[in-house]
Amino acid sequence: MSFRQEADKLLGRNADSLTRLIMINVIVFILANIFTNIPGTSYWVNYVSLPSSFAMLARYPWTIFTYMFVHVNFMHLLTNMLWLYWIGIIFIDFMGAKRLIYTYILGGIAGGLLYIATSPILYPGSFSFLIGASAGVMAVIVAAAMLVPDYEIMLLFFGRVKLKYLALAAFILSSVIDFSVNSGGKISHVGGALYGALFLWQYRKGVDISGGFGDFIGNIGNIFKRKKLKKTSVNRHRAGVSDSHEKQKRIDEILDKISRSGYDSLSKDEKEFLFKSSKNN
Repeated sequence: MSFRQEADKLLGRNADSLTRLIMINVIVFILANIFTNIPGTSYWVNYVSLPSSFAMLARYPWTIFTYMFVHVNFMHLLTNMLWLYWIGIIFIDFMGAKRLIYTYILGGIAGGLLYIATSPILYPGSFSFLIGASAGVMAVIVAAAMLVPDYEIMLLFFGRVKLKYLALAAFILSSVIDFSVNSGGKISHVGGALYGALFLWQYRKGVDISGGFGDFIGNIGNIFKRKKLKKTSVNRHRAGVSDSHEKQKRIDEILDKISRSGYDSLSKDEKEFLFKSSKNN
């Protein structure tokens, strides 16, 4: 298999969203360490890290997005990517691939904004930068745990552990314990967790707060695509809307059943329907 085919498999149309997120983080990590070790280029980090003031953010607005893909420490990268992989698989099974990306990015943005807002308290009279995927990953963890709290994961030495307890442990260990160390990073975890909780709380009420962001990303993508005109009748359009509404209604009913009685209470047909739906999202 050629390099181009391998790259397309990992990052192109053949890749799934979770793989893309992880690979982007890995590639940026490799590039970051290359540039860091080249004399005279270490300043690059200032242009992709999130500054601790809104004034600096106004000068470098892209950093609210880029910072969540930047790691310079291998253990920081490894920990974040392992959590993203383990919980991301569960998230995609129930919520779909697109919502995974939206939750990761919006959770990262929420964590970044909370970090900037609290920096005058955390770092009075000083300036700092934030990097890492932790806030976005925490948003995914919290949202998944609220969606299927009794979903069980097999852990080495611990046996089967419910997702709600695993998420609680992850939040406490990474965001609460010894807050005096890396307080800016930990407050960003809190921001990510708050977004994940808000997203799932609103989703349960029938409101997808990530929808607007998805439309925004889709509109940007359409700028770079040639529009293909298709002749479709009004009746076919209405039928498509109706089918989509019925599909979403059934998905919501299944998710409510999971919330009440757990994933194991689903019938074989319901599990299959939910699995196929997630692949199409």
